[in-house]
Amino acid sequence: MAKKKIKDFKKMKLDALKTELIANRKMLFENNFKHKMGQLKESHTLKEARKNIARIKTEINVKNGS
Repeated sequence: MAKKKIKDFKKMKLDALKTELIANRKMLFENNFKHKMGQLKESHTLKEARKNIARIKTEINVKNGS
C-alpha cells in the first residue's frame, strides 16, 4: 500500500474515510499477527498503518466537528 498523505485524506468524503479506516485497521491486525508469527518482513508497515489510522481519525473528527 502506498503511503497516503494528510492532503489525500482531506479530499475524501466521510464515508470514504470510514471505509479507509476499516481497511487500515484490518491491515494492521493482519500485519501484527504476521509479525508475531515471524512471517512479516516489512515491519515498518505496522508503524505506517498506525499513523494512517490516526490521520484518518483526526480527519473524521474535523469533518464531524464542523
